[in-house]
Amino acid sequence: MKTILVPTDGSVAAEKALDLALDLAQKHKANVKLLHVLLRDKEPDELLRLPELSKAGGDVVSELHECEHCPEAQRTVEELMGERNVPRRPAPESLLRQIGTHVLKRATAHAAERGVSAEMLELADGAAAPAIKAAAEATKVDTIVMGTRGLRQIEAVTFGSVSQEVCRLVDCTCVAVH
Repeated sequence: MKTILVPTDGSVAAEKALDLALDLAQKHKANVKLLHVLLRDKEPDELLRLPELSKAGGDVVSELHECEHCPEAQRTVEELMGERNVPRRPAPESLLRQIGTHVLKRATAHAAERGVSAEMLELADGAAAPAIKAAAEATKVDTIVMGTRGLRQIEAVTFGSVSQEVCRLVDCTCVAVH
């Protein structure tokens, strides 16, 4: 075990996965790479559940509260059926990038507190599982440690989780933390 990728959305499960990855990194003297895929599929109320969001800078919390009260995006039945992960009230990309940077900085600081150096990868965009696969291949990791349940827990029960899809897509060792 030389290089560990930790995809994080900032959720409790992702934080548990980070702790395990840091334990493994310390034991095996492995490198840690941190990845965040923009949370385009999350509703503002889901994003507001992220820990310490008030420290993300700017006025992230207020902007998310404003998004909660925006009119729902109008979509056709075909769009609804074909794109189940599109939020009714999407947050602006600039806000999602600010949140992603916050999540990665928190994870990096936590790693530093544990005495582990962790590299933040560039924010990724698109569907989570393919983005994680691409990052794993680009950074030549041999292990991925990730949470099994992110911010939208019910979806994993209904449609399958990102962690399950990642495990199917990649050739390296995957550890899913609940």
